[in-house]
Amino acid sequence: MTCATSNFHRDVGSAWGDDESGREIAVQSMTGPESRLPGRHVESRTLDEYQQLLLGGRPTLTADQLAEKSGIPIDEVHNYLLEMGFSHVDHDEVRFTERDLDILVRWTEAAEAAGLAPNTTASLARAQSHLSDRLALWEIEALVEGVERRTGLDDTSARVVAINEMRQMVDALEEQMVYAWRRQMYALIERMTREIAGRSSDHSSRRFPLSRAFGFVDMSSYTHTASIMGADLVGLVERFEYLCRTVVTTAGGRVVKMIGDSVFFIADDLEVGLQVVTDLIDNLRTAEGILPVRASFIQGDVFSRSGDVFGPAVNLAARLVDIAPRWSILTDARTAAAIDSSSVRSEYEIQEFPSTELRGLGRVSPYRLRKRGQ
Repeated sequence: MTCATSNFHRDVGSAWGDDESGREIAVQSMTGPESRLPGRHVESRTLDEYQQLLLGGRPTLTADQLAEKSGIPIDEVHNYLLEMGFSHVDHDEVRFTERDLDILVRWTEAAEAAGLAPNTTASLARAQSHLSDRLALWEIEALVEGVERRTGLDDTSARVVAINEMRQMVDALEEQMVYAWRRQMYALIERMTREIAGRSSDHSSRRFPLSRAFGFVDMSSYTHTASIMGADLVGLVERFEYLCRTVVTTAGGRVVKMIGDSVFFIADDLEVGLQVVTDLIDNLRTAEGILPVRASFIQGDVFSRSGDVFGPAVNLAARLVDIAPRWSILTDARTAAAIDSSSVRSEYEIQEFPSTELRGLGRVSPYRLRKRGQ
């Protein structure tokens, strides 16, 4: 095995001795109930090390004790644990550390000092929990994939090595997460400040407060292709996501979410949104190994909740992408008119598209949009 796993070899070597690749040693140490006793010893030691590294020590407190020591009612403690996405625990089950207690108290004090309503506090906790859960999974899977490519190990062995390698990455990943959050929060506040300054006096009467340019791009024939690609499907999805995130960010937009074979993007103004959607079509068309794509683009009013955006205009964009031809962008009459009256109208061509009945929206007369020369 490569030098990246040398620490792991030292951990388990005394239990079994070495073999030709270390694979059996690695697997035996982490396979749980069916492992031999020394393997269970190594597994326990690994979890002990991560308890210290990630939790601040071995759990010594129950939920009841969290409530007693913090002075917070037990119902509120259980609500907090639920909002943070932690698995259910019995009131007398030892699962928590002194760090858990400290964070619970400081969070509660901060929410009270800010005068936050319970539902606001819950929403903030759920946001952090949801994203942290996805982030942890993403990071572990990235390490597993890296080990597989670097060493040629099977999935089980690669996961053992990835668990070992995470020891060296915890501090750097934590620092990177805080850094990214601070930069993204500043960027959002900066955008909000500019937008608020430009709002008219009658803006508060609008049903949907945010005016945005957005759309969907998805791969056609994905469902059929997925059924016959097998393991290669992972590579396809990864290439698609990487390209979409890169192109959207470079053009000045933001990815709202990836949905397997589809990306939902958003931009603060029409010009940037147009650049995003046409750049996506252009780059995906020339990318190797990507299925044909189709797109929708709308300028409309939305509201934002839970990191997502909603509204009738979003529903329209989602329906339009379903009927768009391959390598084409469909928009609606309102957006087409906005493009035609914009400063960039000479850069785009707009053509009528056959009207169609869209589920939940009735008959719609779309327009086909493309950048000149594309």
